[in-house]
Amino acid sequence: MPLNNPNRGAPGDGVLPSWNERKEVLQKLGMEKKTDVLIVGSGPIGAVYARKLVDKGVKVMMIDMGEQRSKRIGEHHKNSVAVQKDISLFTNVIRGGLSPLSVPVSESNLHLDPISWKSDKPFVLNGQNPNQQRRYNLEASAATRTVGGMSSHWTCCTPRQHPLERSKLFEEGEWERLYKEAEGLFETNGAVFDDSVRHRLVKRSVTGAIAAENLKMGGPKEKRTVKSMPLACKRPHERSPYIEWSCTATILGDLADPDSKKNDLFDMKSEWQCDMLHINLDENVDGAIVKDLVKNEEWLVTAKNYVVCAGAILTAGIMAQSLFKSGILIETHYPALGKYLTEQTMTFCQVALKQDLVDEVRDHPENLDTAGSHVIEKAVNEHMIKHKDDPLPFPFSDFDPQVYIPFSKECPWHTQIHRDAFGYGEIPADLDQRLVVDLRWFGYTSENPENKVTFDEKRRDGFGMPQPTFHFTLSKEDGERAHRMMQDMVNISSSLGGFIPGSEPRYLAPGLALHICGTYRAGKMEKGQTLKDVRKTSVVDRSGRVWGLNNLYLGGCGIIPKGGAANPTLTAACHAIEGAEQILCELGKAK
Repeated sequence: MPLNNPNRGAPGDGVLPSWNERKEVLQKLGMEKKTDVLIVGSGPIGAVYARKLVDKGVKVMMIDMGEQRSKRIGEHHKNSVAVQKDISLFTNVIRGGLSPLSVPVSESNLHLDPISWKSDKPFVLNGQNPNQQRRYNLEASAATRTVGGMSSHWTCCTPRQHPLERSKLFEEGEWERLYKEAEGLFETNGAVFDDSVRHRLVKRSVTGAIAAENLKMGGPKEKRTVKSMPLACKRPHERSPYIEWSCTATILGDLADPDSKKNDLFDMKSEWQCDMLHINLDENVDGAIVKDLVKNEEWLVTAKNYVVCAGAILTAGIMAQSLFKSGILIETHYPALGKYLTEQTMTFCQVALKQDLVDEVRDHPENLDTAGSHVIEKAVNEHMIKHKDDPLPFPFSDFDPQVYIPFSKECPWHTQIHRDAFGYGEIPADLDQRLVVDLRWFGYTSENPENKVTFDEKRRDGFGMPQPTFHFTLSKEDGERAHRMMQDMVNISSSLGGFIPGSEPRYLAPGLALHICGTYRAGKMEKGQTLKDVRKTSVVDRSGRVWGLNNLYLGGCGIIPKGGAANPTLTAACHAIEGAEQILCELGKAK
């Protein structure tokens, strides 16, 4: 029988068998799988590793604790005609895909029958964490446990970080090469929505507001610009009313097809969880214990290299669990693990477009056309002729606006002026969605070792992994920057319309950006530094390879060492490309 542990996830688990005992028993039972590279996590960063490695003939096994809900591996749930016709349907998809990471316990106010069992202590089920203090929590932080990870529901916004946001781990020429390749893998572009009536309307209106602001600034300061948002998506063909949003399946390409001929090199296991990576005294990982969650069976996986890309918190948790079970002290060997955590501040509001903006589109749609083009004029006029009972001039198939104002030195925040589905952005049922514009502003927080996530060796979450506990506060500068950011959002929103009741400007709960970085941050060994020195402030090198371990790589946003405001996924992909190339070099399969 395999080594099953019926008490996984319960606080106070008893003593487990040693590594050698587990390994020996599993090998005798034939419960061992061998591969060149084991990838834990099937999100977009894991997909980057898999794509790069398999293309060079490397055998890859990928596991994910979530279920596979689509025919292709890691499909975006927004790639549905029904959802794209009514984006509000996507709200519940997002809600259902996110699991809170750390929830403080609370006293029950239930008034039960007097004969029912009662307790003086609060319950600790469903992710509740007795060690979590509310004031220091990232209360809205959550994990996605499904094949495809966060790419199953993300906005697909993939901007490059501004040079002021980036780390100095790569030279500018290296960043350019890596970003270009990452954009190719994600199919990023900024032109998909350019023929949308509302996109052009919103972009022109915001451009006017920014132009007026730039005049006030004067001097040599960096001028703000308004651009079409860089999005990982494409239209199947020029006239298609459908958008194909990029995801794990996009990056994997033919590997995402279960019938792919390359599947002899790529093995995807859904609902398989990594329990631990055993770290030996020879500075290597010599095996992983993974569990088939459906069959409740443990397996030994041995590989030449191991890559963990399970999200900024869960990846750090797997690393912590592996250190615990390998008898290695975190504070002694990897003191930076979980520290220097950054998460973006976030403001939000929704507006209904101004009357005069809508009237102008109806009366003079040609004003939105570029020289020599009549795309907008034709679309509006055709709609009004065909749908005389529609009070709005926007075609029913008109794409939502997708506009942003990039990060700048004077205004160091990232903006998204668009329309998407989130639980905090539900609109009244009797308001036509074509009038609605979402404004989301993201601010960076400074790196601070006191902002951290810690992992409890004894207390487990619902999946048997160390319970994460957050300790996060904003510095005075972070708070002041967020205040300026809010004022900027309010100013820009006034150029577009009036606030929708219930969606007036507000700060969103800490962690809701879902852009945690720094939890296993990358660093550089400077001249004269020892391994002990560099481990004080970082966990991995720029390729994601863990300091002191030859065959373990960590990928994802947790690797990014500097607080940023822009969506971090594309930057994390740059590190993953570097990591995959390093593995290929070690395996003798580089160019």
